[in-house]
Amino acid sequence: MATHISINLPVPSISKEKYIELTGLPEDTVDAMLKDGRLPRHRLRKDMGREKVMINIAAMTIHALADCNVVIN
Repeated sequence: MATHISINLPVPSISKEKYIELTGLPEDTVDAMLKDGRLPRHRLRKDMGREKVMINIAAMTIHALADCNVVIN
């Protein structure tokens, strides 16, 4: 019998600042994790070439479920 899991994410990504607030990790740790790829991200382009770094929590959720050998349909 298959087990069904429902996960609802209010948004697919959150700001670096919100991630720091939610996890309690220091900013330098989060920056290092972004730099070496441990945190998936995408960038929102702002005016004049500035960017807003967003952490892709949807990708993190899929990755975490894959690590648990959960079948994703």
